[in-house]
Formats: sequence, structure tokens, C-alpha cells
Amino acid sequence: MEIKNESGYYLASALTGRGFLSYWPDFFMELERLYLLQGNMPAGQSLVIRLLGLALADRGMPVDYFHRAEDPMVLEGLIISSRACGVLSGVHPCAGREYFPAHLQVVTVQLPAADLPEDDRVLNYDQAEQLLQSAGIMHDSYCLGDAGLSDKGTFKKAAGFVEELQGRKSNLKHYFAGGVGVLGEVDFLSRSLTDCRKRYLLRGSPGSGAMIMREILIQALSRGWTVEGFHSWIEPAEWAALLFPEIKVAVIDTTCCYKDFSSLPGDIIWDLSGDIKTTNSQKAENKVQEIKSCLADAAGAWHAHLQEGKGNPCFTEEEIKRIIRLILKDTAD
Repeated sequence: MEIKNESGYYLASALTGRGFLSYWPDFFMELERLYLLQGNMPAGQSLVIRLLGLALADRGMPVDYFHRAEDPMVLEGLIISSRACGVLSGVHPCAGREYFPAHLQVVTVQLPAADLPEDDRVLNYDQAEQLLQSAGIMHDSYCLGDAGLSDKGTFKKAAGFVEELQGRKSNLKHYFAGGVGVLGEVDFLSRSLTDCRKRYLLRGSPGSGAMIMREILIQALSRGWTVEGFHSWIEPAEWAALLFPEIKVAVIDTTCCYKDFSSLPGDIIWDLSGDIKTTNSQKAENKVQEIKSCLADAAGAWHAHLQEGKGNPCFTEEEIKRIIRLILKDTAD
């Protein structure tokens, strides 16, 4: 049987109006083995992840790449679904025993030029957190719906969910539609929707599509459909898009993406706007720009903290090959 060699590019972590959030714990449940990269700089770990992914792709194994929240040019991990195996940066906030399920085999891979102290895995992002909270307050001040009822603590509780339900594989995969990093706004949604045969687009005032998206998701999961859900990076409780890969159908909520999502010929448009005054739309757009500015500042603070005093990320060619051989030995057999 021919193996399709298709790579995916996703954000599983994001700096949001509710603080730093990550869906890596969900992916841990589906993995059997996780390689944890320790030492060196995030850029050096990203280089290892990228080259490992290319080596796996050369062997016909599709790879999903995951980008860092504050700097999407840098990778934080990858997953080889066909082998139930993953690789994650050791400085990721979810790279701790408290997040790993009992069945997951965690293998530590020490990189050359290990400049990170052992106690530096848990980092202090006070400045970034304050900026993220400001973004959330601004969002709640103008957005429709009940998003203001949620907070960071609620999301942390939801991440643990009901333990008895964690034993079965979920039909819902969580990603972020995009984010704001040190280089500005990034979009990870368009790439994932390129192969859809049908797309439904919700349009209207900010947040007006949230309840419709939730109802669609409930209906899909109740009928056993596999869903790839993409969260808004401003209000993670809102779904920017729901993709049903088995039938190649997507529902896209442009009322929470806060980005000009271009429609394609054949898209089915659901207009939820009704009578919206231009002045209100302009006020919403101004607020969006303020939120983006807060998130960009938070990404800069986060990025600066990670880079501070961490030395040179470069490896020799032989060191790179040795690390990749170590991981390929278990994953490629």
C-alpha cells in the first residue's frame, strides 16, 4: 500500500487573551513514546526537530510539525501519528511529569552545548501574563456572547477534564487557528483548509457565530465524526474553524478570527450580521488592533526571556546525525 507523505503544520500552543494555553496534554494521550529535548537554545532544539522531520519524511512517514507560540518560525515539537511517537522541546511549559499520562514512555535526549539549567524549565513570564490579561479584558469589553464568563482558571480545570473519560481516544483534535508572535500575526488555518471540497463561512459581528459553532461541534461529535477544531487565539473558548477530514468539509467562523478571511468560489456564506452600524464595526476593529498589540508585546517578553543568556545554538553535522539516528532507531523500524 502506498503511503501518502504529507506534512502538517499546526499551533498546539498560543499566547491568548486567557494567558498561555496548550493542547499538548491532549496529544500525549494518543502517544506511546515522547522524546524530550533538553539543553541548548529553543532555536537549536527547533533545528533538531526540523531535520528529524525531514529524515522521517524521506522514509515515507508523514509528520505533523508544531510551531512555538511566541515565534512561529521556531518549532516546539513534532508528532509521527503512524508510530504514536512525538518529540517536544524540554522548555515547553507542558514538558513536565505532571502533564504526562501513566502509559507514556518519556525518553530524554540531551543536546550538545547544554546551556539550560535544570530548574529553568519552569519559566517566569509575569510581564507576558499581565499583557495577556489586558488583551482578555479588552476582548470582553466589546465582544458579544458569554466569553467573559470564562477565565484562565476555568481552562486549566477543563484541561484535566474528567479522569474516567481520558482512557478513550478523542474524536476531536485541538489546534489554534493562528496567533501573534514576535514577527506579527500568523495564520495556520488557511493551509489546513486547502483541500476542502465544501466550506461554510459564518459572517457577522464579533463573537456572533460562537454558539452556532458549538452546536455544530456537539452535533458532529454525537454522530461519531472526527473533528479537527481550530481555536481563536484571542478567545480560546471560540472555534475559528471546524474541519471534518473524513468528508473534507469545513465550517469557518470569521466572526472570531479577527482577520480578513478570503472566501473562495463555491463557499456557502451564512450572514449573521443583520443591521450593523459602520461605527460599531470600526470600534470593534480598533479594539482588535489594541488586542493584537498587547499579544505582540507579550510574545516579545516571552521570547526575550527564553533567549536571555543561553549561548550558541549551533551543532556540528556529526552531532546532528547522532541525535537523529538515536530517535530513528526506535521510530523507523
